[in-house]
Amino acid sequence: MNTQDILDAINSGSMDSDLGKIKDAIALRTPKARAALTINDYNIGARVRFNESTGTRYMVGQYATISGKNRTKVTVRLETPMGRFSRVNPTTGAVESANVTVPIAIIDLV
Repeated sequence: MNTQDILDAINSGSMDSDLGKIKDAIALRTPKARAALTINDYNIGARVRFNESTGTRYMVGQYATISGKNRTKVTVRLETPMGRFSRVNPTTGAVESANVTVPIAIIDLV
């Protein structure tokens, strides 16, 4: 069974009686999967999502693209700039994302 088969079964409702077990298994596995990743797994141009470990609560679930990285952190640009992470481009007047440097523990690869 591949990922799409599992998603199709969940979406069709045939797994409804097992949704709690699936949720629990995901909750147990997610921290282990995150801990196995290193800075080398995050590449410039990769799409990421802020996870529930993010201290800025309104950022949870927001998507961004990696624009740079250093030894232990990555720099991202938000797909939907918001709050203190948004900037107005003086030339165009458009709202753009600031460069946000974050530890890899608060983002998940998409």
